[in-house]
Amino acid sequence: MEIMIGFIGLGLMGRPMALNLLKRGFKLAVFNRSRGPVDELVGFGAVGCSSASEVAELSETIIMMLPDEPEVRQVLTGENGVLKTMRKGGIVIDMSTVSPMFSREMAALVRERGGEMLDAPVSGSTMAAEQGSLTIMVGGRYETYEKVKPVLEAMGKNIYYMGESGSGSLTKLCNQVAVAVNLLGACETLIVASKAGLDLNKVIEVISSGAGGSWQLTNLGPRMVVKDFRPGFKVKHLRKDLRMVRETAERLGLCLPAVGLVSEFVKALDQLGHGEDGTQALITLLENLSNTRVG
Repeated sequence: MEIMIGFIGLGLMGRPMALNLLKRGFKLAVFNRSRGPVDELVGFGAVGCSSASEVAELSETIIMMLPDEPEVRQVLTGENGVLKTMRKGGIVIDMSTVSPMFSREMAALVRERGGEMLDAPVSGSTMAAEQGSLTIMVGGRYETYEKVKPVLEAMGKNIYYMGESGSGSLTKLCNQVAVAVNLLGACETLIVASKAGLDLNKVIEVISSGAGGSWQLTNLGPRMVVKDFRPGFKVKHLRKDLRMVRETAERLGLCLPAVGLVSEFVKALDQLGHGEDGTQALITLLENLSNTRVG
């Protein structure tokens, strides 16, 4: 049986993304470090694999959605990695959030094996992943992007080609700057409103309708009010992303004071045991610093 698409990494985001590919009629081979999500996808018609190399053997295009650079490197270059069995002319789409330098390094390795690689990180919550409405920012050869665009459109609503290898990853880091600074702004907004005795849900509604609105306030603000810290995007992953932002800023000779501040807050939040929580848990740190409670 010929499998057109391989998917490696069936976590919080990868699982619904893979499901959307199946719903759109793509044949899918899947692999994940833990077996549970693989068995679930098999129930929806996917072919379960026992290694990344088995996925690559069956697939013309391989998608990766992994937590960090070490996992991406292992999946690509490890003993049972993609590059062991990747077909000549195969395409690797890395949808993980990694640094642009790392994306370029991995793309060069894939090209050495006769393939092409795109860095195509995403923006959006788990709800957007489930709905197939993610924003996807792509770096790599334009011709390769054109070939796989229908695959990307099965997972995302807004697909943007950003330029050569690393451009997608660099755009995602820019996105994370906006995410982090807006997240802190949403927390501080609710701290002030709560201490002043305002109706928090009305404050969120009013500000969201005007120039001060943000996705973070509109979508995560209500969760902060009721202390719902179920993850759409985990604290530990934002901490990792902000580390990459700061490393990139250092290479570019940039001063990003707001990023530095939020990065330290997120690191402290992770160290306090909130790493698996959603990023909206940042409100707890601001509550402690202000000696007040929201909601």
